[in-house]
Amino acid sequence: MCYNNEGESIVFMHKVRRLAFGTDHTAIKIRDKVKNYLQKREYEIEDFGFYGSGSCDYPDFALKVAKAILTKRADRGILICGTGIGMSVAANKIKGVIAATCWDENTARLVAQHNAADIICLGSRTTTLNGICRRIEIFLESQFEERHSQRIKKIKEIEKIVQY
Repeated sequence: MCYNNEGESIVFMHKVRRLAFGTDHTAIKIRDKVKNYLQKREYEIEDFGFYGSGSCDYPDFALKVAKAILTKRADRGILICGTGIGMSVAANKIKGVIAATCWDENTARLVAQHNAADIICLGSRTTTLNGICRRIEIFLESQFEERHSQRIKKIKEIEKIVQY
């Protein structure tokens, strides 16, 4: 988030094109289908997901996607694990990143519009492939609403607090 001299946030409206994409072992069956869905819509995808056999540790992939957001390699991020919760918790540990778990189309829209989320976190065990794709589409098409900038500024201030 950028701020002007009065401390008001400045949002640069631009078309989201570059995506950081991360999945764990629970999303193996849907990962390529979600990527194909996005590529057909002309998104550029940098894939940080799991491509092995067995299980893996989702925080590793959340960190990679969060770093891509912070370094501006991606405009927004997509993380898919079993519920979306673990990925969200891990990504939110990275200072400067806002990640949010979305349970439906409404929360997918609101996390972008009200919370300035950089990353959407979804559950492969909690919804269908169509549900995941639809939530991603809504998230990517939704823009932050300036009227919520004071709240986001306060969140950024919380990040500056050192442990008590």
